[in-house]
Amino acid sequence: MITIRKKLVPDVQANKVSYGKGNAKKYIVVHETDNTRSGADADAHARLQYNGNSRSASWHYTVDDKEAVQSFEHAWRCWAAGSTTGNNQGIQVEVCVNSDGNYQKAMLNAAELVAKIMKDEGIPISNVVQHNHFSGKNCPSQMRAGKVSWSQFITMIKVSSGNTTQQKPSTDTNRYRVLTGTYATKQAAENVLDVLKHRFGWVAYIEPDEAKWRVKTGTFSGMDAVQAGANKIKTAKLAQVTNIVAE
Repeated sequence: MITIRKKLVPDVQANKVSYGKGNAKKYIVVHETDNTRSGADADAHARLQYNGNSRSASWHYTVDDKEAVQSFEHAWRCWAAGSTTGNNQGIQVEVCVNSDGNYQKAMLNAAELVAKIMKDEGIPISNVVQHNHFSGKNCPSQMRAGKVSWSQFITMIKVSSGNTTQQKPSTDTNRYRVLTGTYATKQAAENVLDVLKHRFGWVAYIEPDEAKWRVKTGTFSGMDAVQAGANKIKTAKLAQVTNIVAE
């Protein structure tokens, strides 16, 4: 079970880097710190906020491979999501990517924390979103690049919530992509791309194919993951044809 420690920012400082209290608490917004320096763990980021963050930014929790540190109670409307709705209605969770930490373990801890917040605040898993959901920023960047895919992270949350059973890790560590069939216009491909990037939270690209266009996803680790991705595209009726290609 993850250790959650409080190091709450004093109200005087909190009022300088937030919209104050009154958070509607409808979303949980997942970020990554993008700080890969050795030692840039949850405690370091919590101390940064406590001592007076020089940036116009704030967030509720920082999580690493050892613990989660809470800097703000959920009522505070922190500055993190890049939009008024995201800030006023979101509980912000930053995951550490420090080079001396274990990223996989940090993501497991983050999933356990998110599951707890969901239970405490009655937030559905459909309202667990990426920072990208509100602002379009490439955050959480390593997750969006597939280091731990968003779909894998959601499964981790479900396991932590007790809503599914833990599956055995796949022994297939190969990397795969999904290619859609072709679209007659670039706009049609862009419409699909928008769904993959902003609703699914995936990395994806458009590629020309002679006079037509197709969409290519980022990489998935293992055949089970990429097949699930291809099925998700078909279920959402984004493509009639999907092809799986090895990297």
